[in-house]
Amino acid sequence: MEDLSNYEKLREDAQNFYNSIRKAFSPAFNQEICFNAEGFNHIIFKGSRSERERPSQILRFKLLPLALKLIKISTTY
Repeated sequence: MEDLSNYEKLREDAQNFYNSIRKAFSPAFNQEICFNAEGFNHIIFKGSRSERERPSQILRFKLLPLALKLIKISTTY
């Protein structure tokens, strides 16, 4: 089970990383992908604006660098 004690630090680090991206070019879509507050909120909240479970959020925080890499190198969707 994931240690939730450092949740706030992980969230802050993930938000700083996310905010530093701003835009990334996607060869699959042949356009820039914008990283904005709405996207980060999607990591934290479900569609109904209820908060996702903490372990799910932590996993998403940790996968952000890989998601960015995939956006930059993927040529199909």
